[in-house]
Amino acid sequence: MKVKTMYKILLSLILNGLIFAAIADNPSGLNESAASTPPQVQALENSPTPRLNPNSATTKTVNKIVAYVNKRIITQNEVSKQIVQARNNLQQRGIANADTTDLRAKVLDQLIMQQIQLDLAARGGIKTSDAEVTDAITSIEKGQSLSDSQFRAKLTSQGVTFDDFRQQISDQITIEKLKQREVDGRVVVNDDEVTRILNSASYKNRIDYRLADIVVNIPEQATLEVTSQKQALADQIYTQLKQGASFDQLVLKYSNGPNVLNGGDLGWKSNTSLPPIILNQISNLPVGGIAPVVKFPGGFFIFKVNAIKQHGTPQIVRQYHVRHILIKVNELTSDDEAHQKIQNIYNQLAKDSSNQALESKEFTDLAKQYSDDTSSLKGGDIGWVNKGDTVPQFEQQMMSNPVGKISQPFKSPFGWHILEVLETRDSNLANDREKAEIRQELRETKAQILYTEWMRNLRDMAYVKINDD
Repeated sequence: MKVKTMYKILLSLILNGLIFAAIADNPSGLNESAASTPPQVQALENSPTPRLNPNSATTKTVNKIVAYVNKRIITQNEVSKQIVQARNNLQQRGIANADTTDLRAKVLDQLIMQQIQLDLAARGGIKTSDAEVTDAITSIEKGQSLSDSQFRAKLTSQGVTFDDFRQQISDQITIEKLKQREVDGRVVVNDDEVTRILNSASYKNRIDYRLADIVVNIPEQATLEVTSQKQALADQIYTQLKQGASFDQLVLKYSNGPNVLNGGDLGWKSNTSLPPIILNQISNLPVGGIAPVVKFPGGFFIFKVNAIKQHGTPQIVRQYHVRHILIKVNELTSDDEAHQKIQNIYNQLAKDSSNQALESKEFTDLAKQYSDDTSSLKGGDIGWVNKGDTVPQFEQQMMSNPVGKISQPFKSPFGWHILEVLETRDSNLANDREKAEIRQELRETKAQILYTEWMRNLRDMAYVKINDD
């Protein structure tokens, strides 16, 4: 994975509110659930508190040194600010009474691991430029539909200075670059692993459902009368839905679920993970179908199937292996000039039409010499093309032209072309897509295991002294 790709992933994590905290992979002092599940936090409100700049005005007040990490320190000021942020995160996840001692220990572990990684990155010459940080912040602003001034005001309202936020983003990018170099680059996924999973019975029978729900809560220790009232309300909602009422509107009006503001969306759920009581209700529903009311101890649920993804279902499409020569129409070349130039090239190829080998070599040479497309370096070869990949004029010519025959000159929005379809094939796009998904899942799983081991070793090799005074 190139740095540019990694950077896009990091921005995606920030924009979608997924920040990987170092404590999630640090076994010291953490329970199993904390070590295995990265926290889900919002990009701005719930982002980790930035490292404090020891030269900034906020550090003029003397505060206690909490820990020594290699040649650097972590102060009480940093820990306190991070505890406030972490407590806010937990409260938004419904955990209101987190133990202060446990919380402080985990926050300190996170700050220590962050500092260790930043030290290693510095020793390895890994840097993050001002331009990268600016691009990241611009992307965050766009993702939240905020101007720069609005975004800065939002930071201020959260008690975070813009300089501190820049430092936070810089640190996150630097650490992700380090992880890419030290961990991701060592992950190997071979074709046999992918094929073995793709051909397994469990994968072939897997179905994913994109679900949404309406929840009618049953109060704790509810009487039979109250429970009956809630049942009647759920039945009423279901009747309205079957009569064509808007699911989204009824979600906002009646649902008590935590996902009300996004239409009750539950995301993708696999048939291998759904409880039978739900799966039995939705398994025969079409997209857009509404399941009858399902009762759980905490309430009555109504599920809607927004999408279905059947794994292993073939999606056969015709693909075309194409090469072409393009003469662009621009300020230097008029339409007539481009047309005449492509016609001359076609006429030259037509002279060799009786000798296929000679014609093929001539096409390659002429493409390299005259074509204005980037494929000229490959003799005009643009590889395998699907329907819908190109502009209509090119696609129509590609699909109608006989294999091995050079087309007459034709025009597209880019200029004048001639093309040749070298061969065709039927390809299972579902297979190709699922192979890519399996490969990515395997890569992420292996990287996570390797990252956990790497973080543990990193902590063991670092000098860390906790100041208990």
